[in-house]
Amino acid sequence: MRRNRRFLMLLLMITSLGYAQNPTPSEREMIEQLAQQVKALQEQVKLLESQRQRPGPDANNSAALNSMGTGPPAAEDASDPQHEPFLQGLHDLNGIQWIGFGEVNYKVLDQRTPELGSYGFVSGSHGNFYTGDFDLLLTARINDKASVLSEIVFGEGDAQSFGVDLERILLKYDYSDRLRMSFGRYHTGIGYYNTAFHSGSWLQTTPDRPLIMEFANDGGPLPTQAIGVSVTGEIPSGKLGLNYIAEYGSSDTIRPDDAIGSTDENNGNHFNVGFFARPQSIPGFQVGGSLYHDLISDDIRGPDVRLGQTIVNAHIVYMGHKIEFLNEGFLIRHAYEQGPTVYNMPAFYSQVSRQFGRIRPFFRYQYINANSSSLLEDIGLRHGPSFGARFDFNDNIAFKIQLDHTLRKGQPDLNGLHSQLAFTF
Repeated sequence: MRRNRRFLMLLLMITSLGYAQNPTPSEREMIEQLAQQVKALQEQVKLLESQRQRPGPDANNSAALNSMGTGPPAAEDASDPQHEPFLQGLHDLNGIQWIGFGEVNYKVLDQRTPELGSYGFVSGSHGNFYTGDFDLLLTARINDKASVLSEIVFGEGDAQSFGVDLERILLKYDYSDRLRMSFGRYHTGIGYYNTAFHSGSWLQTTPDRPLIMEFANDGGPLPTQAIGVSVTGEIPSGKLGLNYIAEYGSSDTIRPDDAIGSTDENNGNHFNVGFFARPQSIPGFQVGGSLYHDLISDDIRGPDVRLGQTIVNAHIVYMGHKIEFLNEGFLIRHAYEQGPTVYNMPAFYSQVSRQFGRIRPFFRYQYINANSSSLLEDIGLRHGPSFGARFDFNDNIAFKIQLDHTLRKGQPDLNGLHSQLAFTF
């Protein structure tokens, strides 16, 4: 700062001397150039002084990005063009950082047998347009350790009706890299996908989430949201890069069901613990697992019929050098308290994609085997591949197209075409 001021004083003296000597036209041009340089330097000095008094935009953006998830940020390659718009797209309004996501979809199935409808898609129809979710994410810093995150989603329902959902509301306190706490409504840390990809479809490669990781209010089988406390941080482990996540809260999962309208699982308080490693020797690689447990109700047999729900997860992920490789396996265990009935239901998905310029082709295979007598009887046994591509027109607009082939137990195979125009602003 002192050097800048001395340089300004020297330039001003040169300028005043030039005026005193009745300069020639060429000297006048030089003086005008010097005056412009002085003006530019004055503006830089003002900018530097303002940055000394308040955190700069880069610091605010980093704070907002660190508060995006309940856990540590997803492993991703910063040079990947798919992620750059999100990293650079935060806006500032009186100290509030915000970003928006939207989408327009068209989906068609080759079977008129009713399928679970979500996001405004009419099950059993030949095909129709729907908007899906419109997502607004807002963050604000309270001080150097505390911040607030709010995620508001405008979702489409049946007959083009729309509702407002407070998807996440968190008071975050980052005591250190080893202890980061979040209080409020969060996305549960079951596995990888639910903390790496939130409500905005723009963030993910495919138009939809894997079925096992679909949000519960859109037909997914897992308790994806809860209210409580989530704690995460680093574990001293050198180059191994160990991290932990621990959650305790209340989940109240309500799943849509074509047969009865909806199923209310009346979840009790849950705990969830997980560990994962990000070794420094393999940037973008992550391996880990989690254990979730709570008590739920059998909505068909009545709220007094309780069963323990345990969900075990293991995942292996690599995101780097323009490659996306996601793999997760699950075991969902439902055990009735009043009897010996136990259901063990396995599920997994594997997804791989590679960026070629603005195009990212992808392939996904998913599997879930839910017992026909369990609470997930509407899902049953289904598995099959999905493949397609994402094309980024620019840093804010992308087009995705996906073909699905699903094998269903006791029903005809289901083929679908899903196209999506996703955007961020």
